Amino acid sequence: MTNEFLIKNSQYFKTDENEEWTEVGTAITNTTPGSISNVVINTTPICPNMSNKEFRQEVMRARDIGAELIKRRIEGLARWDLKEQDRVKFYFARADESTRTVLSHGLPRLLTAMRELVPEKIVRFDSETNRKLSCAVRPDTGDNQAVVCKPDSEKRVIAVYSKFCSSPFGQLWSTCKIKTIIHECTHFTDTFNSEDWVYTDKASGARIFAENHPDQAIRNADNITGYIATFDGVNLT
Repeated sequence: MTNEFLIKNSQYFKTDENEEWTEVGTAITNTTPGSISNVVINTTPICPNMSNKEFRQEVMRARDIGAELIKRRIEGLARWDLKEQDRVKFYFARADESTRTVLSHGLPRLLTAMRELVPEKIVRFDSETNRKLSCAVRPDTGDNQAVVCKPDSEKRVIAVYSKFCSSPFGQLWSTCKIKTIIHECTHFTDTFNSEDWVYTDKASGARIFAENHPDQAIRNADNITGYIATFDGVNLT
């Protein structure tokens, strides 16, 4: 066993963005001659269409852009001009002080949660990290993008499915990686504690749901996400 291997696998080693190394755990051993510890490592890539290094870079870029979009909405709420009020009314059917207060309190918490995301906490749905959460692992149906476990919100783990891997990066008029990460972070109990009463990747769908269910829209994940990050014709690459 080389010194390099010992260093790479010490308890102090974290993911290196410049190499294809990932922390897989820590271990201790005794000094009994011939003793062996077997470690089973799942080497399946998080996404089949990219290396784990590329995946980490992409989701962190999506996180950073998402955080910037949240900051813009925080600034818009502070201005509270007609343009911002119209946007709030479009996605929540109301532009009253109550709605503004919910958003003004929730968006800074959401921004903090986004900034707390780290590459090793965005994992495959069937990863050991996700299996250690208190929620049951949901199967990959081919239609779901990602999931979080609300009771374990403080761990900031997002599990992604195969569809997330092929999702566009930044087509803000529809489902994309940037919006999926924002969507999942709204579910954390210390941000918006949002629900999935209805899924809609279009602005028109969010508006219709808000008009028919104004009391629920302010806590529907896709309405909150749409308010933050849906823009017709905008493709961030």
